[in-house]
Amino acid sequence: MKNLIKLSFTIIFAAILFTGCSTEDNPLGPNDPGNGNGDPVIKTPRYMRVESITVTRFPLLKSNGDKWDYHVFTNSPTRRPDIYVELSRQGSSDFVYRSDIREDAILETANSSFTFTQPASSNSGSLPYNVPLTQAHIIDLMDDDGISADDWMGLVNLAPASHYKNDNAINFHETFSNGETTIKINGRWIY
Repeated sequence: MKNLIKLSFTIIFAAILFTGCSTEDNPLGPNDPGNGNGDPVIKTPRYMRVESITVTRFPLLKSNGDKWDYHVFTNSPTRRPDIYVELSRQGSSDFVYRSDIREDAILETANSSFTFTQPASSNSGSLPYNVPLTQAHIIDLMDDDGISADDWMGLVNLAPASHYKNDNAINFHETFSNGETTIKINGRWIY
């Protein structure tokens, strides 16, 4: 009887050990890097997930030399731009995300920046936003002027396919510059 109990426990123990094994999680599986033939498997992401947009540089004056906002007193701090960003598909006038507004923006030091993650309203899109790998987008930097037309301050182009480095990366942190406009994007690659 003791031998039967020992044999039963041995069989149960062996069954648990073998069912716990899986080649799916095995780092030396045939589709994983390090599979013995020296060829790593490079994944291609489907999306660049934009999680935050940070403005680190913008023009201090309009292209005509004027301050961004009008005020009766020429040295008033309210003559600074009230900045926001819009993310849109290249070639489309409709935005997929419009941020909240940062009033009287000024970059006081070399490390100053404005990070946007919140939409302007419930129908202004939202972050994170998945940009398809093969679809170019544009980020426009704008100055909110209230009741008059908003001023365009600059833009950067976002072409995910040209920024993927074939390295199976998960996180994405890249700075884009165009003229006096510099914007940093933080996000993730979605495979």
